[in-house]
Amino acid sequence: MQHDKGIRYFLGGNTGAGFYSLYDGFTDSEAGDFLWIIKGGPGCGKSSFMKRIARSAEGAGMTVERVLCSGDPESLDGIYIREARCAYVDGTAPHVQEAKLPGACQLYLDLGAYYHPQALSARREELNQLFQRYREEYRKAYDLLKAAGLAGPAGTAEGAVRADVARRAASMARRWLPEGPGGRVRRRFLSAYTCAGPVYLWETAALLCPRVCTLDNELGLADTFLTGILDQCRVRGLSAIACPDPLRPEETEAVLIPEAGVGFVATTRARPYPGEVWRHLRLDAMAGADTIRAGREERRRAQHRRELLLQDAGQALASAKAWHDRLEAVYNPYVDFSGVYDLCEAHADYLLGRLE
Repeated sequence: MQHDKGIRYFLGGNTGAGFYSLYDGFTDSEAGDFLWIIKGGPGCGKSSFMKRIARSAEGAGMTVERVLCSGDPESLDGIYIREARCAYVDGTAPHVQEAKLPGACQLYLDLGAYYHPQALSARREELNQLFQRYREEYRKAYDLLKAAGLAGPAGTAEGAVRADVARRAASMARRWLPEGPGGRVRRRFLSAYTCAGPVYLWETAALLCPRVCTLDNELGLADTFLTGILDQCRVRGLSAIACPDPLRPEETEAVLIPEAGVGFVATTRARPYPGEVWRHLRLDAMAGADTIRAGREERRRAQHRRELLLQDAGQALASAKAWHDRLEAVYNPYVDFSGVYDLCEAHADYLLGRLE
C-alpha cells in the first residue's frame, strides 16, 4: 500500500456480521479531542483531503494516526493528529457519524458543496444503476463472509481448559504488566478483509509495542487469554487497545498495551505474525495431545472451506470496488477540486493554530 508508514488501523470491518463499525470510539471529547465530520458522496475528495492534511501535519512535526478504508485500503476514512488533539473522519455510509455537541466537540465539513449538481442531474439514471451494482456486490460479499464465519468449528477445548488459560493470562499480567494511572480500552481493527484481500497491519503492533507475544489459536483459545489480559488492564489502571477478529468481531485478535510496551497477538498457520516475536505462548498445548489429535482433520477441512469462501468474498469486494471506481469516474469531472484544496489549506493553518 502507498500510505506513509506509521500508526495505521481500521475502524470498520467487512465481517461475518456484515459491516462492523468502531467509529463511535474514534475520539474522546472529554479528553479534549475535536472531530471534523466530512460529508459528501463518491469522488468529492474526502480521502484526498485527509491525505493532504496528514502530510501537512507531519511536515509540521506532528504525529498522525491513519484510519484505512476497509472497502479500499488505499483510501483513508480518518486521521487523528495527536499533538493537536484533532481528528477528521468520513462520516458517510456505512460509517455514518453525526455531531453530538456541534461546535463544542464536533463540526461538519460538507465537501458535497463542491459538486456541480445540475450537470450530475443529467446523469441520474446512470448513477442510480452504478449504485445498485455496487451495493449488490457488497451484499454478496457479506453473505460469503457470514458463511466463512460459520464454516469452521468455534473453540474445541473444554471449559476446564479455558479456565486454565484465563488463570495463565492473570499470571502473565502479574509478571509483565505494571500498575498504571488509570486508563480506558479503545477498540481498533488491526486487520480487515478488503478488495485487495486480507490486509494485516502488524507493523502498527510493532510500533506501539516493542515486545510482541504471539498466541497459538488453532483451537480458539486466544480470545479467552486476551479477555483475561483486558480484565487485568482494567484492574491495573492501564490503557489498552482491543483489536476484534476481522471475521468474528465478537472475538479478540490482539491486545496492545503501549504504556507497558507489550502486545499480545493471536496467530494460526493461516495467519502468522511476520514481525519479531518476544515470546510465544503455546496455548493449544494446554488442551492436551488427545484433543489436538482428535480434531486435527476436521480443523483442516474447516480451514479449507473457510479459505474458499473468503476468496469468493474477496472477489465480490473487488467487484464492488470496481463499480465504485466507475461511480467516482462519473462524479470527478463535476467537482470543484480547487475549492476542496483551498479548504484543505485553511485547515492546515487551523491545525497549527491549535498548537499555539
